[in-house]
Amino acid sequence: MDKIVGLGQGGCAIAEKFSKYSQYSVYKLDVGLSATATTFPMKEHQKIEDYEEKCPSLKGFFKGLEGEVLFIVAGGGKISGSSLRVLESLKNCKLNVLYIKPDRTFLGKEAKALDDMVFGVFQEYARSGVFERLYLADNTRMEEILPEVSLKEHYNNINEALCSTVHMMNFFNFNKPITETYSDLPSGARISSLGIVNTEKNEDLMFFDLDNPTDVVYYYAYNKETLETNKKLFTEIKKNIKSKMVDDVRFMYGVYESIHEQDYVYCVKHTSVVQQSGRSGDLPILP
Repeated sequence: MDKIVGLGQGGCAIAEKFSKYSQYSVYKLDVGLSATATTFPMKEHQKIEDYEEKCPSLKGFFKGLEGEVLFIVAGGGKISGSSLRVLESLKNCKLNVLYIKPDRTFLGKEAKALDDMVFGVFQEYARSGVFERLYLADNTRMEEILPEVSLKEHYNNINEALCSTVHMMNFFNFNKPITETYSDLPSGARISSLGIVNTEKNEDLMFFDLDNPTDVVYYYAYNKETLETNKKLFTEIKKNIKSKMVDDVRFMYGVYESIHEQDYVYCVKHTSVVQQSGRSGDLPILP
Protein backbone atom coordinates (compact mmCIF):
# COMPACT_ATOMS: atom_id res chain seq x y z
CA MET A 1 0.00 0.00 0.00
CA ASP A 2 2.37 2.70 -1.20
CA LYS A 3 -0.35 5.11 -2.34
CA ILE A 4 -2.21 6.86 0.47
CA VAL A 5 -5.44 8.82 -0.08
CA GLY A 6 -6.87 10.84 2.81
CA LEU A 7 -10.38 12.32 2.75
CA GLY A 8 -11.50 14.99 5.22
CA GLN A 9 -9.66 16.56 8.12
CA GLY A 10 -8.99 13.32 9.99
CA GLY A 11 -8.15 11.29 6.90
CA CYS A 12 -5.78 13.96 5.62
CA ALA A 13 -4.05 14.30 9.00
CA ILE A 14 -3.30 10.57 9.07
CA ALA A 15 -2.31 10.50 5.39
CA GLU A 16 0.12 13.37 5.95
CA LYS A 17 1.98 11.25 8.51
CA PHE A 18 3.07 8.93 5.68
CA SER A 19 4.87 11.80 3.94
CA LYS A 20 7.92 11.27 6.14
CA TYR A 21 8.51 7.92 4.44
CA SER A 22 9.96 8.20 0.94
CA GLN A 23 8.16 5.17 -0.46
CA TYR A 24 4.65 6.63 -0.16
CA SER A 25 2.73 8.88 -2.53
CA VAL A 26 0.21 10.86 -0.48
CA TYR A 27 -2.99 12.42 -1.83
CA LYS A 28 -5.34 14.60 0.23
CA LEU A 29 -8.88 15.82 -0.38
CA ASP A 30 -10.62 18.26 1.95
CA VAL A 31 -12.42 21.57 2.17
CA GLY A 32 -10.04 24.52 2.25
CA LEU A 33 -7.01 22.88 0.67
CA SER A 34 -5.01 24.62 -2.02
CA ALA A 35 -5.04 22.84 -5.37
CA THR A 36 -1.78 21.01 -6.14
CA ALA A 37 -0.82 17.81 -7.93
CA THR A 38 -1.53 15.86 -4.74
CA THR A 39 -4.15 17.99 -2.89
CA PHE A 40 -7.72 18.54 -4.05
CA PRO A 41 -9.94 21.30 -2.61
CA MET A 42 -13.43 19.91 -2.01
CA LYS A 43 -16.40 22.26 -1.98
CA GLU A 44 -18.16 22.79 1.31
CA HIS A 45 -21.86 21.87 1.50
CA GLN A 46 -24.48 22.24 4.20
CA LYS A 47 -26.35 19.06 3.29
CA ILE A 48 -24.70 15.68 3.72
CA GLU A 49 -26.22 14.32 0.53
CA ASP A 50 -24.62 17.12 -1.50
CA TYR A 51 -21.16 15.78 -0.71
CA GLU A 52 -22.04 12.66 -2.70
CA GLU A 53 -24.37 14.11 -5.32
CA LYS A 54 -22.16 17.13 -6.12
CA CYS A 55 -18.77 15.48 -5.75
CA PRO A 56 -16.69 16.54 -8.77
CA SER A 57 -14.97 14.11 -11.10
CA LEU A 58 -11.59 13.09 -9.74
CA LYS A 59 -10.37 11.07 -12.72
CA GLY A 60 -7.96 13.83 -13.69
CA PHE A 61 -6.66 14.23 -10.15
CA PHE A 62 -6.00 10.48 -9.84
CA LYS A 63 -4.81 10.05 -13.43
CA GLY A 64 -2.07 7.46 -13.61
CA LEU A 65 -2.68 6.20 -10.09
CA GLU A 66 -2.61 2.41 -10.01
CA GLY A 67 -1.64 -0.52 -7.86
CA GLU A 68 -2.51 -0.85 -4.17
CA VAL A 69 -4.13 2.13 -2.45
CA LEU A 70 -5.00 2.83 1.18
CA PHE A 71 -8.01 5.14 1.46
CA ILE A 72 -8.37 6.80 4.89
CA VAL A 73 -11.48 8.52 6.22
CA ALA A 74 -12.88 9.30 9.66
CA GLY A 75 -16.56 8.65 10.30
CA GLY A 76 -19.22 11.15 11.29
CA GLY A 77 -17.99 14.14 9.27
CA LYS A 78 -20.15 15.40 6.41
CA ILE A 79 -17.38 14.99 3.89
CA SER A 80 -17.30 11.23 4.53
CA GLY A 81 -20.52 11.17 2.51
CA SER A 82 -18.42 11.63 -0.62
CA SER A 83 -16.37 8.48 0.07
CA LEU A 84 -18.02 6.31 -2.57
CA ARG A 85 -17.62 8.95 -5.24
CA VAL A 86 -13.94 9.29 -4.41
CA LEU A 87 -13.51 5.52 -4.42
CA GLU A 88 -15.29 5.32 -7.78
CA SER A 89 -12.35 7.24 -9.26
CA LEU A 90 -9.99 4.63 -7.78
CA LYS A 91 -11.90 1.53 -8.86
CA ASN A 92 -9.07 0.35 -11.12
CA CYS A 93 -6.76 0.15 -8.09
CA LYS A 94 -6.56 -2.53 -5.43
CA LEU A 95 -8.51 -0.77 -2.68
CA ASN A 96 -7.80 -0.98 1.03
CA VAL A 97 -9.77 1.23 3.42
CA LEU A 98 -8.92 2.50 6.90
CA TYR A 99 -12.12 3.70 8.58
CA ILE A 100 -11.85 5.59 11.85
CA LYS A 101 -14.90 5.21 14.09
CA PRO A 102 -15.56 8.48 15.92
CA ASP A 103 -16.42 8.93 19.58
CA ARG A 104 -20.21 8.86 19.15
CA THR A 105 -20.85 10.36 22.61
CA PHE A 106 -20.85 13.88 21.24
CA LEU A 107 -22.20 13.25 17.74
CA GLY A 108 -25.56 14.62 16.68
CA LYS A 109 -28.29 12.44 15.21
CA GLU A 110 -27.31 13.27 11.64
CA ALA A 111 -23.64 12.47 12.18
CA LYS A 112 -24.47 9.16 13.89
CA ALA A 113 -26.68 8.16 10.98
CA LEU A 114 -23.89 8.99 8.53
CA ASP A 115 -21.38 6.98 10.56
CA ASP A 116 -23.76 4.01 10.62
CA MET A 117 -24.34 4.21 6.88
CA VAL A 118 -20.69 4.50 5.80
CA PHE A 119 -19.55 1.93 8.38
CA GLY A 120 -22.11 -0.57 7.12
CA VAL A 121 -21.53 0.03 3.43
CA PHE A 122 -17.77 -0.31 3.78
CA GLN A 123 -18.13 -3.65 5.57
CA GLU A 124 -20.43 -5.07 2.91
CA TYR A 125 -18.07 -3.95 0.14
CA ALA A 126 -15.16 -5.57 1.95
CA ARG A 127 -17.00 -8.86 2.46
CA SER A 128 -18.00 -8.93 -1.21
CA GLY A 129 -14.43 -8.32 -2.38
CA VAL A 130 -14.86 -4.78 -3.73
CA PHE A 131 -12.24 -3.79 -1.15
CA GLU A 132 -9.14 -5.88 -0.65
CA ARG A 133 -9.37 -5.15 3.06
CA LEU A 134 -11.21 -2.88 5.49
CA TYR A 135 -9.18 -1.87 8.53
CA LEU A 136 -11.24 -0.53 11.44
CA ALA A 137 -9.99 1.74 14.20
CA ASP A 138 -11.94 3.36 17.03
CA ASN A 139 -10.88 6.71 18.46
CA THR A 140 -12.32 5.86 21.88
CA ARG A 141 -10.51 2.53 21.99
CA MET A 142 -7.21 4.10 20.93
CA GLU A 143 -7.52 6.74 23.64
CA GLU A 144 -7.71 3.89 26.16
CA ILE A 145 -4.66 1.95 25.00
CA LEU A 146 -2.19 4.66 23.98
CA PRO A 147 -0.01 6.52 26.52
CA GLU A 148 -1.51 9.71 27.87
CA VAL A 149 -0.33 12.91 26.20
CA SER A 150 -1.21 16.59 26.35
CA LEU A 151 -4.48 17.79 24.86
CA LYS A 152 -2.53 19.48 22.08
CA GLU A 153 -0.91 16.18 21.09
CA HIS A 154 -4.02 14.02 21.55
CA TYR A 155 -5.00 13.39 17.93
CA ASN A 156 -1.43 13.61 16.71
CA ASN A 157 -0.65 10.68 19.02
CA ILE A 158 -3.49 8.59 17.57
CA ASN A 159 -2.58 9.48 13.99
CA GLU A 160 1.06 8.61 14.56
CA ALA A 161 0.13 5.21 16.02
CA LEU A 162 -2.08 4.41 13.01
CA CYS A 163 0.56 5.51 10.51
CA SER A 164 3.44 3.65 12.14
CA THR A 165 1.42 0.46 12.48
CA VAL A 166 0.28 0.48 8.85
CA HIS A 167 3.86 1.21 7.82
CA MET A 168 5.06 -1.84 9.76
CA MET A 169 2.39 -3.99 8.09
CA ASN A 170 3.88 -2.96 4.77
CA PHE A 171 7.32 -3.85 6.07
CA PHE A 172 6.13 -7.32 7.03
CA ASN A 173 4.39 -7.83 3.69
CA PHE A 174 7.51 -6.99 1.68
CA ASN A 175 10.19 -8.66 3.79
CA LYS A 176 10.96 -12.30 4.34
CA PRO A 177 10.37 -13.56 7.88
CA ILE A 178 12.94 -15.61 9.75
CA THR A 179 10.20 -18.10 10.54
CA GLU A 180 6.43 -18.08 10.01
CA THR A 181 3.26 -20.17 10.09
CA TYR A 182 1.20 -18.13 7.61
CA SER A 183 -1.55 -19.54 5.43
CA ASP A 184 -4.13 -17.83 3.23
CA LEU A 185 -7.05 -16.10 4.92
CA PRO A 186 -10.62 -17.11 4.03
CA SER A 187 -11.80 -15.14 1.00
CA GLY A 188 -14.54 -13.39 2.98
CA ALA A 189 -12.42 -12.47 6.01
CA ARG A 190 -11.64 -8.93 4.86
CA ILE A 191 -12.74 -6.92 7.93
CA SER A 192 -9.71 -6.38 10.13
CA SER A 193 -8.38 -4.63 13.22
CA LEU A 194 -4.78 -3.62 13.81
CA GLY A 195 -3.17 -3.64 17.21
CA ILE A 196 -0.01 -3.81 19.28
CA VAL A 197 0.90 -6.32 21.97
CA ASN A 198 1.87 -5.42 25.52
CA THR A 199 4.63 -8.01 25.84
CA GLU A 200 4.91 -7.69 29.62
CA LYS A 201 1.26 -8.67 30.08
CA ASN A 202 0.96 -10.67 26.85
CA GLU A 203 -2.09 -8.51 26.10
CA ASP A 204 -3.44 -7.62 22.66
CA LEU A 205 -4.23 -3.91 22.50
CA MET A 206 -6.46 -3.68 19.45
CA PHE A 207 -7.37 -0.41 17.76
CA PHE A 208 -10.91 -1.76 17.29
CA ASP A 209 -12.56 -4.49 19.36
CA LEU A 210 -13.43 -6.91 16.58
CA ASP A 211 -16.37 -9.24 17.20
CA ASN A 212 -15.97 -12.90 16.23
CA PRO A 213 -12.46 -12.90 14.75
CA THR A 214 -11.70 -16.06 12.79
CA ASP A 215 -8.00 -15.48 12.16
CA VAL A 216 -5.36 -13.84 14.35
CA VAL A 217 -1.87 -13.03 13.06
CA TYR A 218 1.07 -11.92 15.20
CA TYR A 219 4.06 -10.10 13.75
CA TYR A 220 7.23 -10.10 15.85
CA ALA A 221 9.84 -7.45 15.03
CA TYR A 222 13.08 -8.04 16.93
CA ASN A 223 16.42 -6.33 16.61
CA LYS A 224 19.52 -8.30 15.74
CA GLU A 225 20.79 -8.45 19.31
CA THR A 226 17.55 -9.92 20.66
CA LEU A 227 17.48 -12.53 17.92
CA GLU A 228 21.06 -13.58 18.57
CA THR A 229 21.16 -13.50 22.38
CA ASN A 230 17.71 -14.56 23.64
CA LYS A 231 17.94 -18.34 23.52
CA LYS A 232 14.42 -18.76 24.89
CA LEU A 233 12.78 -16.41 22.38
CA PHE A 234 11.19 -19.05 20.15
CA THR A 235 9.82 -20.93 23.16
CA GLU A 236 8.39 -17.72 24.62
CA ILE A 237 6.68 -16.79 21.35
CA LYS A 238 4.93 -20.13 21.05
CA LYS A 239 3.99 -20.19 24.74
CA ASN A 240 2.43 -16.72 24.58
CA ILE A 241 0.38 -17.56 21.51
CA LYS A 242 -0.78 -20.90 22.86
CA SER A 243 -2.07 -19.17 26.00
CA LYS A 244 -4.47 -17.14 23.84
CA MET A 245 -5.78 -19.90 21.61
CA VAL A 246 -9.52 -20.57 21.53
CA ASP A 247 -11.66 -22.98 19.55
CA ASP A 248 -12.61 -22.08 15.98
CA VAL A 249 -10.01 -19.30 15.72
CA ARG A 250 -6.83 -19.84 13.72
CA PHE A 251 -3.60 -18.32 15.07
CA MET A 252 -0.53 -17.56 12.94
CA TYR A 253 2.73 -15.72 13.42
CA GLY A 254 5.85 -14.45 11.70
CA VAL A 255 9.19 -13.34 13.15
CA TYR A 256 11.24 -10.59 11.48
CA GLU A 257 14.56 -8.88 12.03
CA SER A 258 14.07 -5.16 12.62
CA ILE A 259 16.55 -2.28 12.40
CA HIS A 260 14.83 -0.52 15.30
CA GLU A 261 16.46 -0.53 18.72
CA GLN A 262 13.20 -1.42 20.47
CA ASP A 263 11.42 -4.72 19.89
CA TYR A 264 7.76 -4.63 18.87
CA VAL A 265 4.94 -7.12 18.51
CA TYR A 266 1.90 -6.36 16.36
CA CYS A 267 -1.41 -8.16 16.02
CA VAL A 268 -4.02 -8.17 13.25
CA LYS A 269 -7.39 -9.83 13.68
CA HIS A 270 -9.65 -10.72 10.77
CA THR A 271 -13.30 -11.66 10.34
CA SER A 272 -16.08 -11.90 7.77
CA VAL A 273 -18.71 -10.98 10.35
CA VAL A 274 -20.32 -7.54 10.03
CA GLN A 275 -19.59 -5.50 13.16
CA GLN A 276 -22.30 -3.82 15.21
CA SER A 277 -23.48 -0.28 14.54
CA GLY A 278 -23.41 -0.33 10.84
CA ARG A 279 -26.04 -2.39 9.03
CA SER A 280 -27.21 -0.15 6.25
CA GLY A 281 -30.08 -1.88 4.48
CA ASP A 282 -30.07 -1.19 0.74
CA LEU A 283 -26.54 -0.32 -0.32
CA PRO A 284 -25.65 2.34 -2.87
CA ILE A 285 -23.80 0.90 -5.86
CA LEU A 286 -20.11 1.58 -6.41
CA PRO A 287 -19.85 1.78 -10.20
